[in-house]
Amino acid sequence: MSVHKHTATLLIITSDASDAERLIGALREDGIATQSVTVPHAERLAEVIAQRGCDLILCCSYQREVDLDSVLASHRKLIGDIPLILIEESEQHAANLAKIRRSAVRDLIRRHDHDHLKLAVAREFAELLRRREAAGLNQRLRLCEQRDRELIAVTSAGVSFVQDGLHLDANPAYLALFGYPDLDELQAIPFLDLFVPEYQKKIRELLRGGDATALNEPVELTVICRRHDASQFNARLLAAPAEIDHEPCLRLLVHPLDAPALVTPIAISAEPEISAAAPAPVAVNAEIAAPGLAQLLAEITGHLNAEHRIERPFAIFYLQLKDGTQLLRDLGLTLGLEQRDAYAAQLSTLVAAEHGFCARVTDDGFVVLVDDVNELEAKALAERLLTTARLPHRAGTQPDDATADFDMGYYLVRDRAGAAEDIVNAAYRLCVGRESVPTAPAATPAGDSEAEIARRVERALAQDHFKLVYQPIISLMGDDQENYSVLVRLIDEHEPPLEARDFVGPATRAGLIEQVDRWTIRSAIQVIGEQRRAGQRISLFISLAEDTFRNPSIVLWICDCLREFDVRGNWLTFQFQEEVVTNNLASLNKLMETLKKIKCRVALHRFGLLAHPERLLQNLPLDYVLLKSTFAQGLANDPAKQQRLVALATMAHEFNVKTIVTGVEDAQSLTVLWTAGVDYVQGNFLQRPSPTLDITSGGR
Repeated sequence: MSVHKHTATLLIITSDASDAERLIGALREDGIATQSVTVPHAERLAEVIAQRGCDLILCCSYQREVDLDSVLASHRKLIGDIPLILIEESEQHAANLAKIRRSAVRDLIRRHDHDHLKLAVAREFAELLRRREAAGLNQRLRLCEQRDRELIAVTSAGVSFVQDGLHLDANPAYLALFGYPDLDELQAIPFLDLFVPEYQKKIRELLRGGDATALNEPVELTVICRRHDASQFNARLLAAPAEIDHEPCLRLLVHPLDAPALVTPIAISAEPEISAAAPAPVAVNAEIAAPGLAQLLAEITGHLNAEHRIERPFAIFYLQLKDGTQLLRDLGLTLGLEQRDAYAAQLSTLVAAEHGFCARVTDDGFVVLVDDVNELEAKALAERLLTTARLPHRAGTQPDDATADFDMGYYLVRDRAGAAEDIVNAAYRLCVGRESVPTAPAATPAGDSEAEIARRVERALAQDHFKLVYQPIISLMGDDQENYSVLVRLIDEHEPPLEARDFVGPATRAGLIEQVDRWTIRSAIQVIGEQRRAGQRISLFISLAEDTFRNPSIVLWICDCLREFDVRGNWLTFQFQEEVVTNNLASLNKLMETLKKIKCRVALHRFGLLAHPERLLQNLPLDYVLLKSTFAQGLANDPAKQQRLVALATMAHEFNVKTIVTGVEDAQSLTVLWTAGVDYVQGNFLQRPSPTLDITSGGR
C-alpha cells in the first residue's frame, strides 16, 4: 500500500518566475506545499506531470502570455486525477466564472488572495489523497476477489454459491464430490435435492436466512448428502453470506466426513459361497452399484487438507484382472461378467474386515484404500488380497492356486501428496508395471551426513545464507530477450559451499525443500523487479520441487510476490522435472493452467527421457522443453544422437513449444544445434553460473 504524501507538489503555469516564488512561498509558510514545477504554457503538460510527480495545477490565467483555453483543453486530455485551480485578476473574476463552470476547474481565486489560495490548495490536496486512497482500496478489493476466485478454483474442498435454492457457481471439487460432469447439469436441479429428505428442512431454513442476508456468522451443519448416482455420504456443511455480481447469495463449503457406513460398499451377493468343487451360477444384484471413480476421488480428497498434506496416512492398492479379455472369451460374456462380480463381492467382504474403502473403477480394475497401516502391514494385506479374494472357478477350468488372478500395485501415502487423480494413477502404474515406486532425491555428498546437511539448510533459511547464481540461456534464433536459469548455492563462511544437487535430497527428506523454493522464488522476483526498473529486459527460469508444486496455495503465494515487487508474470518461467510429471499429471496440468492465467511461462526439464514424449506435449500447456545435458555430450560425432535431437526439436515445434539444450561444453555442438533447429542453448562453454546478470562473450 502506497504511503501518502504530507505536502503537495504543485505545477504552476506562469510566464513570470517571481509570481511562482510568491505563490509557493505563501503556501510553504503553512506547510501546505514545499515543492513546485514552473512551466510557461500548457504544452507537454502530461509529460511534465508524469516526470515530476505533480499533484495539483495552479494557473496564473491573469497573465497575457497564458492562453486559458489552451490550458483547459490540455487539462481535459490528462489521464488521471490532477485538480486545476485558476488565479485571476479581480475584475476578470466574474467574466471567467461562466467558462470555468463548464470545465473541470476546482476553484477560481482572486490574485493576491493568499488566504483563499491556502484553503483551496489544502482542501483539494486532502480530497485528492482521499480519492487516491479509495482507488487503492478498490484495487485491493479487486485483487482480494481475484485471489478468492483463484483459491476456490484450486482448493480440494467443494465450494459452491447458491441463491434462491439454485446453484450460481461451483468449483471442480464440488462437482466431483457430487458426481456431476459439469456446472450446467448441476444448475438444472434444486439445491435441496443434494440432501436426503430428513435434512431438507434444515437446509431450507438456511437458504431463507442466507438469501435474506440474515446470517451474521458462518453456520455449520452436519448433513447426509446425495450424489448424482443416488449414493450417500456424510458431510460437514459450512455456510456464509457472500455476493456474486452485487447480488446476495450463500457460499457453501462441503467437506466429506469419514463415514464408511454411509458409503454403499461393493455389492455382496446373497448366494452361498461358490467353491471350485461345486460350481454354481453367481447371482448378481445389478440394481446395487459399487462406489466408482468419483466416490473414490472424494474419499481420497477427504484425507487431504487445503495444502495437500495427508491428515490421515493411508495405503492404496490397485488390482487389475489378468487377461480379462481372455476370460470373457473362454466363458462367454454373461458368465465372465458374473465371475468378475463374484470377485467384487469377495473383495468387498475382505476389505470391510480391514475397515477399508473399496471402489470398482473399471470393469476389471479395483482400488482399495486402508487407513493407518505401515509398510509391513500393507505388504501383508496385499498378500491376503491376492490369495484370499479369487475368481470362482467353473466347470471346464482348472484352478491354479499358485498364481494370483490379479496384478497389484500399492504404496503408502503420507506427508504431502498430489491430486487424488495422481494418487490413483500412480497406484495403477505400479500395478501394470510401467514404473517403480517413486524414489527419493539424490544422496548427500561424501563426507557429510544427511542430518548435518539438513541442519545447514535449516540454519541457512533462518540466517539467509542462500545465494542466487545465474546462467544465461542464449538464443540461436536472434531473440533479444535476456533469459537466465536461476541456481541456488548454500554459502556459509564456516563451511564449504553447497550446490543445489548437494542439499536438495536432504532438504526434501527433512521437509524443508518448499521453504527453499519459496526463498528462491521471492528472491528471484525481487531481482527481476530491480533489473527491470534499471532497464534490463531479463526473464528468469526457476525450478519447482515436487513437494512445492503439490501445494495448491503456491500460485497464490507467487501472485503475492509479483504484486509486492511489481513484477509481471511473463518475466518468469517455472520448470518441472520430466521424471516427476507422470506421477503428478493431474496436479501439474491444473497448476500449469493456473500459472498461465497469471501470464507465467512453464517448461519441462530433462525432456526426451520417456518412450513417448509427445504425450506430454499433447497434455501439458508447455512453453519450453529443456533437453537433458547428455544430448549435448559428444553430439558432433554421434549421428544417432543428432537424429534423435532433430526429431525432438521438430516434435516440440509442431506443438508450438521452444527447445533449450543444456550442458553445451564445446563449440562443435553449437553448429549441430543450430542446424537441428534448436531455439536456445545453455552450458559452461557459453558461460559458467555467476552471481551477476551479465552475459559475457562466451568461453570459460
